[in-house]
Amino acid sequence: MAEFYYKTCEKLGREVAEVRHMSIRHSKMSILATDERLTRIAGGLKCIHRGKLSLADAYILAVAKMLGGTLVTTDPRLLEIKLAQTRLLKIP
Repeated sequence: MAEFYYKTCEKLGREVAEVRHMSIRHSKMSILATDERLTRIAGGLKCIHRGKLSLADAYILAVAKMLGGTLVTTDPRLLEIKLAQTRLLKIP
């Protein structure tokens, strides 16, 4: 959520970041807390894909893998890694 907020703020401004952040926080989406299993999976992904993944990206990919979900991102590099089903959003 922190990376989503700061990237939105960086590209579209703080007001838009606040609105989008609150929309997600008050939606039916679940915010998953980190735990030992998630940390190990994310750490393993970061180790394998050292120069290609940030630690935040390793965590979101780990969550998508753990839950069998679809990763929704604005980063086209995450499509290339093909570790989880991924949907790319374009931000103007």
